[in-house]
Order: sequence, then structure tokens, then C-alpha cells
Amino acid sequence: MNMTHSTLYSAFIALGILLIAACNKPDAVIFEDKSTAARADKSGWTATADSETPDGWENTGKASAVIDGKPTTYWHTDYSVVVPYPHWVLIDMKKELNLVTVDITNRQASTPNKSGMKTFRLEASKDGSSFTKLGEYAFAITNDVQSYPVSSATGWRYLKITALEPQVAGTNHTFLAEVDVYTTK
Repeated sequence: MNMTHSTLYSAFIALGILLIAACNKPDAVIFEDKSTAARADKSGWTATADSETPDGWENTGKASAVIDGKPTTYWHTDYSVVVPYPHWVLIDMKKELNLVTVDITNRQASTPNKSGMKTFRLEASKDGSSFTKLGEYAFAITNDVQSYPVSSATGWRYLKITALEPQVAGTNHTFLAEVDVYTTK
């Protein structure tokens, strides 16, 4: 292929414009083309959290709800005590996976919940004790699944989601309905 300097220069300019435009994108992305990724099988996974709803308070509320495949159930921090942010949920995927995206679903409601986390951090670990930051993101007020792309260069066994600040100032509790991960095929 014979490219002239002006053609090559035009291609670099177009790439630069695309990169500049990409800087104004929201943190959550709609990851429609999952042709190079597969949803991970969550059977056998476990989830723990810094706080959970006590037994008998509601029909869900346990950390395990974020991996049960049902967006109608949810993890919720303990109502009975006031524990300020940050809050976290830790998922043990039982084997190392090369993640492509992490999909997070908010607690479902007829109108999207306006409380819960506003910003959060994704971290991953091979051993469950030493964590690597994958990114910090904004969480939108929506019932829709929100996708957060991460580097697939390293395989991880543990995924940690830490709610850093609430949507509503002064709120101490948070919740999530579902967490899915997509891995390299």
C-alpha cells in the first residue's frame, strides 16, 4: 500500500480528533459488541461485604445477592447500624479470569433509586489480600446495566467493588442488585 504524507497526516489528525472526543465520554459505557468476550459463569462464586442486612429485615440484603443472577434481589448494607462510607463487596470468582468488562446493576425500583453509591473503585486480586486498582468510576442513577471496561492483560481471582461516596450527601447505606463480568473468549 502506497500512502502519501498528506494521507498519513490526515489519518493522524482524524485519530487525534477521535481521542479528544473520547475524553468527554461518561465513565459507564454501553458495551454492545461482546463478540470477543463471554459472560463468566458465576456458579460456585462467593461474595462477602463489609456490611449486610441482618436476617429477617428483608428478603434479600446479603452480599451473595450480587451474584445470584436475579436483578430483583440485592445486597444492602446493614440498616441496624450506621456505618459511613466507604462500603465494599468482594467477589471470589474461584479461578483467575481475564476480565474485559464489569457490569453492575443498581437495585431495581419503579423509578431508579436516587440513593446508593455515586462513585466507586474497582480492584482485583490474585490472592484476596493484595489488590490492584482497575479504576474509579461514576455510578449513574438508572435501572439499566452499567458496563465498566477494564484491561484484560492480567487474570484475577477476586473482584472488589468499593462504594466511595453516596448519591445523597449524609446517606450511610448503599446497595447493588447484580454484578457480572465478561472475560476474554
